[in-house]
Amino acid sequence: MTLKKFFIVCCLLSVSVVTYADGWIDFQVGYNNSNNGKTPKPRTPAQAPVVYLENHTLSFNAFEDDYAIQLLDENEVVVFSNMIPAGTTSFLLPTTLEGEYQIQLIYGNFIFTGYIEL
Repeated sequence: MTLKKFFIVCCLLSVSVVTYADGWIDFQVGYNNSNNGKTPKPRTPAQAPVVYLENHTLSFNAFEDDYAIQLLDENEVVVFSNMIPAGTTSFLLPTTLEGEYQIQLIYGNFIFTGYIEL
């Protein structure tokens, strides 16, 4: 690997670390077809929501529809579950929760999964 390529890779890695530390949540998109294949999987990929976490507050552009939110602990046990109403631009997570959690935003058959630290 040339020195130039090495430098570019280091810069990209540092940007991703800064992005995570900055509070942006990196979501992976999943599809849950729990109705036994009766609803076909969409042909176009879903766009993950852009969500920022500061302290225990999630901030985002207003969702057009309701979203379900879940926090799972390290054993994948749901420790918090609620609904985010359409039109909402922020959501306060319980201040009693501390540590690392898997966050899931659920919309229809789409599950957006990321990780947060409270």
